[in-house]
Amino acid sequence: MDKNKLKKMGDFLLNNPFLAMFEPNPDNHPPIIYKYRNWKEDFHKDLLKKNHFFMASPSSLNDPFDCRIYENHMKFLKTTENKEEYIKKALENNLDYLKANNLTVENGREILSERLNDTLHYQVRSEVIRNDIDDKSVGIGCFSENWNSILMWSHYADNHKGYCVGFDEKRLRYSQFFGKVKRVEYSIDYPELNPLNKRKNSYELKYFYKSLDWEYEEEIRVMNIYNTEKPNRIIELENKHIKEVILGLKTSENDKKEIISIAKDKNIDVWETTKAEFKFEIERYKH
Repeated sequence: MDKNKLKKMGDFLLNNPFLAMFEPNPDNHPPIIYKYRNWKEDFHKDLLKKNHFFMASPSSLNDPFDCRIYENHMKFLKTTENKEEYIKKALENNLDYLKANNLTVENGREILSERLNDTLHYQVRSEVIRNDIDDKSVGIGCFSENWNSILMWSHYADNHKGYCVGFDEKRLRYSQFFGKVKRVEYSIDYPELNPLNKRKNSYELKYFYKSLDWEYEEEIRVMNIYNTEKPNRIIELENKHIKEVILGLKTSENDKKEIISIAKDKNIDVWETTKAEFKFEIERYKH
């Protein structure tokens, strides 16, 4: 089934309150997911003003380990037997590349064998190549499950002077704008990827797995793969994808007026935040 048909099916399902109750949600995602933004930069304003959602390249993410989980050639290609097995599989999987570059299988074997004589150099080279490929072809969008994270407001919404946009998770999932929507997993352990034995979930470990230090973000991530050299990373969402807008504790009165005016014109609910009494918590009330 093509993307347009899937999108129409999703719209039909979600526009019917009775049918929407039975919409499958295997990952148990919350109904609304949030994006924290500031109101100083036009780029950040465009999320609300123009419904422009930007898909970032891995190199632009603030975690240097994010999307940088690599196969460990240093560990798993120590022996001659493992190197031979790796070379055999690599050649079998790259016959089209060899043909396109006028190389025989034997040529490819010689090149790989020579490179693997220095496993450290091969590891570094493979990481550089992987980074370059991902930065050109991968788009990442980040949401949080919660609107009331004190740290998230501080880190991503201009120290509580910005705003937060709540998106309809189901409509985003059915929009066909994103290839993958998944909750990020957190761990103290760095994933171990064996180049000889590809794990079924290695794709998810590379792009949906982060250090436990980032657990407070409670991230739900969207991801796209692009097949063009210079992809358009801006996705133009529809008004119906935005459920609500939340103003920060320290959002200025002028910024509030501007944000509220835009939201009301789009029939989007607006909430204001306040400190909870005698608790380290943020509460909100409808504007």
